[in-house]
Amino acid sequence: MENIGIKSADDIVAFFKAFNERDYGVLFEKYMVEDCLWHASEKALHGKQEMLDYWTKGHSDIKETLGQPENIVFGKGMVYLQVKIRFDFVEDGTYFGKLYKKGDVCNIGCADYYELDENSKIRFGLVYIKFFK
Repeated sequence: MENIGIKSADDIVAFFKAFNERDYGVLFEKYMVEDCLWHASEKALHGKQEMLDYWTKGHSDIKETLGQPENIVFGKGMVYLQVKIRFDFVEDGTYFGKLYKKGDVCNIGCADYYELDENSKIRFGLVYIKFFK
């Protein structure tokens, strides 16, 4: 049986790789439950379809790239980590009320907290961001 879920730092790296490659099928097949509750810093999302719409339509003006996970802490049924994220604006757009032009880059820090189900898949995610100058 193929390994699924998030049980190690390597699994988080693979989860981020799938996100960076926009392989949303892998994200939900291996790492997230279909009815996941996901709190992005600017919006709460519930379930696969809302998350896909957010990532593919709500962020259509942004290419979001997750960096290497840092300071990973596993607990009983949970994971905490930090990651630096790069937003490349592929179209003019707005993020957190600030206007960005095509070609602009925004680097942010992010702290993620995931609650895992009995199969170590994310059932609840909290994402907090910090803008860098």
